[in-house]
Amino acid sequence: MSQGNALTLQPHYESFKVSERILLSGHSHQAWPDVAKQGLLKCFDDAATHIDDKWLAAFEKADRVRDFYRSLLGEAKGQIALGASTHELLLRFLSDLNCFKQSLGRPIKIVTTDGEFHSLRRQLNRLKDLNVNIEVVPVEPSSTLAERLINHLDDKTDAVMVSAVFFGTSEIFRDVGLVAKAADNLNIPCLVDAYHALNVVPFNLYEWQLASAFVVAGGYKYCQAGEGNCMMRIPKNYQGSPIITGWYTEFDVLSQAPGKVGFGPGQSAFAGSTYDPSSHYRAAEVFDFFEAQNLTDIKLREVSQRQISQLWQGIEAMGLSHECLSLPSHAIADNAGFLALTTAKASEWVAELGQLGILCDSRGNQLRFGPAPYVTNHQLEQALNAVEDLARRIS
Repeated sequence: MSQGNALTLQPHYESFKVSERILLSGHSHQAWPDVAKQGLLKCFDDAATHIDDKWLAAFEKADRVRDFYRSLLGEAKGQIALGASTHELLLRFLSDLNCFKQSLGRPIKIVTTDGEFHSLRRQLNRLKDLNVNIEVVPVEPSSTLAERLINHLDDKTDAVMVSAVFFGTSEIFRDVGLVAKAADNLNIPCLVDAYHALNVVPFNLYEWQLASAFVVAGGYKYCQAGEGNCMMRIPKNYQGSPIITGWYTEFDVLSQAPGKVGFGPGQSAFAGSTYDPSSHYRAAEVFDFFEAQNLTDIKLREVSQRQISQLWQGIEAMGLSHECLSLPSHAIADNAGFLALTTAKASEWVAELGQLGILCDSRGNQLRFGPAPYVTNHQLEQALNAVEDLARRIS
């Protein structure tokens, strides 16, 4: 998307003042288009008009959200369970593992990496206190990660849980499908966190070789849909019976015996319970806007790569020391939706740039710049000029 196209988009985001601020926090929370407000108002109107009968309309919005995710995953009839957060969905996934339903006579074993987002990292760390064996495989060197993960899989492995894009470095894990296939061959459930890939890195399940995998993601980041719009894709023909189960599952259990807990097929087995439907109303408007503006995942990837390249090459041209700001070791083509720069003073950079109206964030020693389709080339140049100026006194 050119400078002109970004300028054309900016009037659709007036409430978030994208033309007045340089929002490089798009990997964390992208601005909502103004149509999102229409969704919130429609949610109120439906509740006021229909009272308890509002749920028919609300479920239609939920299906619109599912359809958008299905299109991104390249699976028109995919089974999609919805949740307020990926953590909620991760709990449903974990509670469906056989190791939590029966005595194994051995320690539970889950394989993961040291590059996972907080929702998964924290929950798995807590399970260690219950004598669950969490085998954490270092991401680096990333070129051998798939092989090293596969080497940890055996007949005593209960699950493998990894990311498609690592949230600290923005590096794409292109070989995650090899891990999923190896797990499938051993009948090990595999869950892939695609939150930092969805709608900024094309994520067709079959091209990624993830047909057998569970996939979690959400709308808070690159889908511009805000909170409460997370999803979990269920593999085809998979029948779950999670321990953590919501009563919405019973909608599709027509012959449940009294006192028994039945489970519907596919996505319904992982259904939750009563929720705030405003998130889906908001998301439905945003996803319709994306389609009207032809903001496909392919186009958004092209936009992102141009923006990341502009930032990357601009910083490279400054000739800064590695101690000041260090660029990633992976190639631009292997970078997802944000640029992660290594610096011991990452939080200081965030504060100083924030004073200049440039919003970004940090994770440990990683300073992260996340552009978005409404950010213009000129705004990126302004950000680069600010970085060069600040580099003289932040080192």
